[in-house]
Amino acid sequence: MNRAIILFCATLALSACTGTAGLSPAMTARMDVQGAQLDRTAAIGIINQFRASRSVSPLIADAELDAAAQTLAAQYAKSGKTPTRPAIAGIILTSAGYATLADTFSGWRSGPADANTLADAAQTRAGIGVAYTPNSNFGVHWVMLLAPSPTPAVQ
Repeated sequence: MNRAIILFCATLALSACTGTAGLSPAMTARMDVQGAQLDRTAAIGIINQFRASRSVSPLIADAELDAAAQTLAAQYAKSGKTPTRPAIAGIILTSAGYATLADTFSGWRSGPADANTLADAAQTRAGIGVAYTPNSNFGVHWVMLLAPSPTPAVQ
């Protein structure tokens, strides 16, 4: 009897983990519709919550990295080819096929290499982009760029 109760509770807890109850609308907004707008503040915010859980300083949203990430996401969606890291970024994370920020973040967080990348203390700035192309194999394409603080110019 106790074993059945434990199994039921474990199943219930696991199903709750995969749902979207309690997540902000920005996290569950579907990006697989024309005209969808990503809440970049929420995106960086969830990454910063993850970084805090690993005792790492928060990322600062960077408009230049956002623009570059958005351009790369659009290229990724159009060509289907994973983009390469641009010179302005230290790290690039990509993903395709996830319709929501919550699903994309969950994928990144679940992979040990990507999770370590998200928590890289040397990276202090971030930009994120997403693009949807209905005729592509994956539909939604994500790009996150991380970069260290700029090096001060030598006078």
